[in-house]
Amino acid sequence: MTQEPILLPDNLEDATEQAIAATHQAIADGANRVIADLRFPELKVMPIAYEFAASFNQRYGKAWQAIFSDAGAAALAKREWADLDVSVRGVNEGRRAIREEDQAFLMIEPTSVEVELVEKLAQLAGDRPFVMLNPRLENSEVGLGLAARQMRDRFLSTFETAYYIKPLELGALWRCYPQTWQVWQQTEEGMQSMAEVAQRPSSEDIDRLFKQKTGKQSGSFLGRLQQFLSALAR
Repeated sequence: MTQEPILLPDNLEDATEQAIAATHQAIADGANRVIADLRFPELKVMPIAYEFAASFNQRYGKAWQAIFSDAGAAALAKREWADLDVSVRGVNEGRRAIREEDQAFLMIEPTSVEVELVEKLAQLAGDRPFVMLNPRLENSEVGLGLAARQMRDRFLSTFETAYYIKPLELGALWRCYPQTWQVWQQTEEGMQSMAEVAQRPSSEDIDRLFKQKTGKQSGSFLGRLQQFLSALAR
């Protein structure tokens, strides 16, 4: 039985559902380091993290940890997620964030500042699923030395990107596991798939693709979530 293709989402709820399903599918297929990344500039990650946490509760009961990059976000989650009964930790809690009885870990929005701590946690997790939701490890390039950048890139290369969506000025870059990376373009009829590629394309690759297909460069990423969702819903 051939599987129905998954289509580009036209609202945030669908994108979140897709991201959760793709993450758990990748884990079921044997990936133990997984990234889900919704690259909307104005996106607040907490509501999406809540939906992920609820899905982890369904699968792992209490035997998992939600890990935040700072104590403030962890404290906020403890308050806002009272109904979920989740164990919440900060990335700086080290071994306490990776308990023996835990079956999985959800790391929410780590930044490049914490990359060493995050890598240590991922090592402590061993072959148990370690999911990064909306990692911001590429940020703060300024002041990040070459050795730190190389470490970060090596660390990131150990992860499977199960879900990724990023609006472009003339379309979107999207990946929803088990499908491959796709570049979509915005047309008068709405969003249309333009190309599928085996690896995540760079912004230069995307520019080249748009230039070939449309004569225009797409490279600038769209600044506003609302514009993108309006374009999708047309």
